[in-house]
Amino acid sequence: DAMFHYTSAPHRSMDQYTTFVFDSGDHEPPTFDDVVAHVERRARFVPRLQIRIGDAVGLLEYPRWIRDPTPPRDHVVDHDLSDGRHTLNSFLAERACVPVDATTRAWTVHVGRGLSGVDGIRGAATVVIVQVSHALSDGSVGTRIVRALFGPDEPTDNVTFPDDPAVSRPRRVRDAVVATALLPYRWARSQRRMGRAQQTYLDAVRTGELVAPAPVEPTRVNAHPDETRAVHVLQFPKSQWTGGPATVTATALTAVGAALSTYLAAHGERVGTRIRATVPTAIETSAAWPAVNRTVPAAVDLHPELTDVPDRASAVAHALNLQRERVNDRRHIDATRSAELYPAALLLGFGRRARLVAPRSGTPERVTSHTVVTSVNRTGLDLELGSSRATLCAGVASLSPGCSIALAVDGYGDVVTVCVTACPTTVPDHAVYADLLRSAVDETCGALHGTSTTAVRR
Repeated sequence: DAMFHYTSAPHRSMDQYTTFVFDSGDHEPPTFDDVVAHVERRARFVPRLQIRIGDAVGLLEYPRWIRDPTPPRDHVVDHDLSDGRHTLNSFLAERACVPVDATTRAWTVHVGRGLSGVDGIRGAATVVIVQVSHALSDGSVGTRIVRALFGPDEPTDNVTFPDDPAVSRPRRVRDAVVATALLPYRWARSQRRMGRAQQTYLDAVRTGELVAPAPVEPTRVNAHPDETRAVHVLQFPKSQWTGGPATVTATALTAVGAALSTYLAAHGERVGTRIRATVPTAIETSAAWPAVNRTVPAAVDLHPELTDVPDRASAVAHALNLQRERVNDRRHIDATRSAELYPAALLLGFGRRARLVAPRSGTPERVTSHTVVTSVNRTGLDLELGSSRATLCAGVASLSPGCSIALAVDGYGDVVTVCVTACPTTVPDHAVYADLLRSAVDETCGALHGTSTTAVRR
């Protein structure tokens, strides 16, 4: 959780952006004051939205969660989009460039009013982006926060989550002094624990008990992104993704592999059998895991060498399952958790040094994957804002060093959205890739689920 806080920066937002488009239908859309009153009335029942991060002096110790005295109304930001210059894509791209400062406010609700031309909207569109620091929530918690704020049932008691973090008073100086005094002891203790746990994990990888993908050659989409963002929201009927044995996640990964292979081939890059996607994978609830974020990255092979779509989807699903097994294996969990004791001052000091010497442009020599694909199922939500109903959900995946294209797949109601986030500086023809991905989804869904593209797409 602390690392999500530390790595999010003005040029690289690591926040979670959950976007809903509310359709007013035959009614008047809510005013900004209506939205503020709605959020304020509900946020006071969500303890997770009443905390922020308290850093220690000099960042010599990991931060702690403290009470946030800021009233909910100050977390809501108005955006007038009626000037005709904005689209849903451009609004999301603008917001994806600016992270929250979790030491001041760990979450923000952006309200876009007056936007026209949104597919599938009959009346006036109200775009609501719930932007939350990833230190505060992962995808599943984000879904529960959104349900508390916009679900049909008005909360009358506190909406708590099983993994709500402990909250304490700020102790900036005390934490720094204690951490400095204990640094040698903590370092020695962390080395013993990390050495044992990581050696056990590496032995399991070496013997083949666990599959940990080796680094692969980078491509043009692995260029280091700058702070600019471009977003493409692709909408598909949910019925197009169902009917066959493949899950929505496996279907999306299969389509991503085909689109990325075609895109790279058009630029003269031969990737052979190695196209990979990082998929944030959930730690099972039965595992002891102290962090709010119960997801860790898993690198999944997309097998572009297989021309038969069902065969490729089967291979992708198998690779995904292998990575889920690795992520949830006790040896991997122990190795990951072994870093908890590492002193914050050393971790941040080495991190600052690495960031100073790391290139801000160019392409790394080796990478773990070529893109990132997140997948969140929000079909169980039924969200309202006054008399308006949410008809569309989209997420914005974060870009990071060595990753200039990322995707978020979200299911809500009868629509599945695939949101492409790209850096226009390093991937100037991002719209071409989005078009290729749309075609790849149509082809993949047709082959896996027997669905045609004649279904109404909004």
